[in-house]
Amino acid sequence: MLINEWQLGNQLSQSLDQARPADFRLWLAMLSPAVEEQAEFCRGMPPVPTAVDLREYYQLPAERAPALQVEDIDSMHHSQQLLLERGLTEWRLQSLLRPPPQVVRHDANKLSADLWDNLSLHCRRHLTPEQSKVAAITPDPALLLEVLDALAV
Repeated sequence: MLINEWQLGNQLSQSLDQARPADFRLWLAMLSPAVEEQAEFCRGMPPVPTAVDLREYYQLPAERAPALQVEDIDSMHHSQQLLLERGLTEWRLQSLLRPPPQVVRHDANKLSADLWDNLSLHCRRHLTPEQSKVAAITPDPALLLEVLDALAV
């Protein structure tokens, strides 16, 4: 299994430009499942801008912070009253429209040991500090030729 797209060279871009979907699927299947975060190929066309923001279109509230806010306490009291007076269905609808806070105090750099143990190696690599990450290696065709010559002997 290949890890990075640079190991393929420009095979993905060529298969897109030359309209060979079977080759593109083959090269893409050879890459690791995390290729969508590392992909560096493009078709040369700019992305089509979206005319409508879906959050505004559906009139959804802004994305909330995961920490407990002052207005969440009133929302929790309201949810409790809904559960007691109108039942589980109304409470569930209210909790989906206004999700409760996930944590009391949010610290983005702190992960519990159980959570860290359950993360994939790909996620751990993205959460480690920048100085411990390995830099991408630029392939050198001359070195590959030397290795092939050494194997042939």
